[in-house]
Amino acid sequence: MFLIKDVLAREHMSKENNMKFIPSRIGMGGEQLGGHGWYGLSVAELEKAVDKALECGINFFDTAPIYGLGRSEELLGRILSTRRKGVFVSTKVGLRWNRKGTFQKYTDSSPLNIGKEIDASLRRLNADYIDLYSIHWPDYKTPIGDTMVALDQLVKAGKVGAIGCCNFPLHFLKEALKYCKIAAIQAPYNLIDKGVEKDLLPFCRQNGIHIIAYAPIAKGLLACGYNADSKFGTEDNRNRHPYFLGQAMLDNLKVAERVRVVAGRLGRTPAQVALRWVLANPNIGTALVGVKNAFQVVENVGALGLNLGQEDIKFLQEGGKDGA
Repeated sequence: MFLIKDVLAREHMSKENNMKFIPSRIGMGGEQLGGHGWYGLSVAELEKAVDKALECGINFFDTAPIYGLGRSEELLGRILSTRRKGVFVSTKVGLRWNRKGTFQKYTDSSPLNIGKEIDASLRRLNADYIDLYSIHWPDYKTPIGDTMVALDQLVKAGKVGAIGCCNFPLHFLKEALKYCKIAAIQAPYNLIDKGVEKDLLPFCRQNGIHIIAYAPIAKGLLACGYNADSKFGTEDNRNRHPYFLGQAMLDNLKVAERVRVVAGRLGRTPAQVALRWVLANPNIGTALVGVKNAFQVVENVGALGLNLGQEDIKFLQEGGKDGA
């Protein structure tokens, strides 16, 4: 078995990272654990997937309260309850929900809400600390200084190991850095969504901020399991995600076809090729991948043993939204 920990030393990682320890190059996303928007998934299969991830050397598990309205945190906390040593758990704050006829979510990164959410997440995760605690989405209603000071106080109190942020544009990240250290940032990055290449990725590398790329396989689109006639249920989150809508879907399928061609030439799966392309970027510290079962975990780990040649990379990059 190709263990992620075996390749950490050979892969580029920022030596200035200020987290307690370096997460594995591939992390397991917890959105599927929440169930919402991913119907028909077996809890037993998801538990086996977490077991397999640990076996393969994955030490980074990411979740959020919004995933299943707390269900993802609860399930992950139960599975990891006796295996927390050496495991890096990440969750988020600032995306709340209510039910007034239809499901609604909204940002709230106020100090008052942070104080409430941290204790709720700790309880659901069955933990007394969280390794990485990130703002889920920018909250432009709350002064960023108030938010960052409140998070820094959690670090000083021992409830949080390090502070992160997700989906921050560069100007907002720079403003946040005025108030405290930020260890990591999560941003979407894949062959069809390369918008962070131009400024965010180089800035983070220069400032020792660990970059966590989410959606590296574009919510499964780059695994080449879909076509122009693919349909999703009304509650499936792909039914409303920009990757799968209208002309964007047709353009993205052309990129997926390029991935399929390279995968066939190399004797690998499209998912492995798409994931390897993300990991080949020296600015990327960890690629965060959601899985439905243990087989997909093993498939993802297999991407680490794949080398893409310059001709393959050039061919793959002829599509997608250019970040240059």
